[in-house]
Amino acid sequence: MSKSLPPATRRQIIAFDPAAPDAPSVSEFCRAVGISRPSFYNLRERYAAEGNGALNPRSRAPKTPARVFERDTVEAVLTIRRRLTAKGWDAGPKSVWHAGIDDALFPGKAPSVSTIARMLAEAGVVDANPRKRPRKSFIRFQRAAAMELWQLDAFTYALFTEERLQVTVYQLVDDSTRYDVGTCACSRPENGDDAIVVVSAAIARHGVPQELLSDNGVAFNQLRRGSVAPLQRLLADQGCLGISGKVRSPTTQGKNERSHQTLQRFLDAHQPATLAQVNELLAEYREYYNHRRHHQSLPGEMTPSQAWDACEHRPSAGIPIPHTDLLARALAHKAQADADAVARVGADAPAQLWAEDPQHTTTGRLRKAPDEVVITRENPQIYLHGRILKVPTHLVGSYQLVITDTEYALFDVRDGAEAICFPLPLATTATKRTLPFWQVQGARIRDARPGWTQKHQVYEAQHYPGA
Repeated sequence: MSKSLPPATRRQIIAFDPAAPDAPSVSEFCRAVGISRPSFYNLRERYAAEGNGALNPRSRAPKTPARVFERDTVEAVLTIRRRLTAKGWDAGPKSVWHAGIDDALFPGKAPSVSTIARMLAEAGVVDANPRKRPRKSFIRFQRAAAMELWQLDAFTYALFTEERLQVTVYQLVDDSTRYDVGTCACSRPENGDDAIVVVSAAIARHGVPQELLSDNGVAFNQLRRGSVAPLQRLLADQGCLGISGKVRSPTTQGKNERSHQTLQRFLDAHQPATLAQVNELLAEYREYYNHRRHHQSLPGEMTPSQAWDACEHRPSAGIPIPHTDLLARALAHKAQADADAVARVGADAPAQLWAEDPQHTTTGRLRKAPDEVVITRENPQIYLHGRILKVPTHLVGSYQLVITDTEYALFDVRDGAEAICFPLPLATTATKRTLPFWQVQGARIRDARPGWTQKHQVYEAQHYPGA
C-alpha cells in the first residue's frame, strides 16, 4: 500500500460499504479512487487492528537505524585489507569480512560486508571498475559432486631474476568444490611429459576423476586436432575421459582461468627467484586456498576443503576406455571442425587449419605439411604450434611452405623468393597465443618496412641480447 495516501482518501476507504444498496463493486470503487485492490484491503485490515491510527501513514524511519562504527573498527578493516594485499590474497569486502571473523580481528560487533565496502570506498582504497561485467549476467555451470570433473590449465610465470627466467605452472582444481588437487611448477615450457607428471601425482593423492577438462593445447588434449595426446591415453587407461573446451573459448575453463589471477597475485607478492621457491610457495598457497580462503562461488562461501569434505565423491569406476574410441572421437571432431571452417572461411580453410596444427609431435618428428599457405588481407597471419603470428599486410599472397628440424620458411609461389622465415623451435617471450611476428626471435620477412625492422631489432636487443 502506498504510504502517501491523503487522510481524506483513507476515510473514503474506511467508510465504504460494498454491501450498501447501489454501492459499486470493490474494483469499481478502487478505480474511482485511484488505488489498487491490495491497497484497499490492507488499509481496511489496518483500520480493524489499529482504529483511527490507519488514517495516518506509518513512519518511514528504518526499524534498525544504521550502525555507526568507531574509528578503531575502520582501522581494523583497513589493517586486514593491507595484510591480505601484502600476502597477495584477494582483499575485497567479503575477503576482509571472512578474515576478520575467522581470526577475531574486529573490535566488538563485526560490520557487515556492505559496511566494509563503504569503509573501503570512503578510505579511497578501492579501484573503481565501471566496465566490470555484473556477475549475474554469466551463465555458470559446475558438476554436482566432487571427482566428477577436474580442470587442468597452465600458464607461464616469469621469475624475479635479472634474466626473467620463466617457469610453467600447471593448475589442477576440482570443478565442483574448487579444491586444488595438485598445482605444481615445472622448468620447461608447457609439454605433455610434465602434464602427465602433475596429473599422475594428483591421481595418486586423490584418486581418478571421471573426466578431466583442459583447453586445446597439444600438451593436454588433441581431440579437436584429430589425434590423441599421451595424457589422454594415460587417463583413458585409468577410466578417465579427457575432454576439451571449444577452440578459442577460454570461458569453458573459467574456474581455472580465474584461479590463475589469484595465484599470480600471490606469487607476485612473494617474488620467487627460483623454481624451488615457486613450488614452496605453491604448497603454502594450496594450504591457505583449500583450508582458509572462503570461496565466494561455493554455498555459504565455505572453503574448498569444507566443500570437498561435505560433497559426495563420484570418482571414476576404473574401467579403461579403449584408445580406438578416443581416436574415433578425435577424427569425428576434426571432420566436423573442417566442415564448419569450409562453410565459414571457404575452400582455403583446410590448409589454414592444417597449418594451425602443431608441426612437431611429442617424439620430435615432423608431420607432413601442406604445400601451400595462403595469407589473405582479411586474415594476415600464419599458424604454428597453436600460436597465431600476425604478419604485415604487404605479405598477402600464396606461399610454398618448407619446414625442417631447424627452420620454418615460406617462399613466394610467383618468383620463389623467401618471404617469411624464422628458426625452430619457435622462440618468443610473448605469453599470449596471438602475437606480432616481430616478437619472434630470428624472424625475417621480405621487403620489411623500417618501422617493423626497428621494433624487431629493439625487441631482440632487449630479450635476446646474446643472440
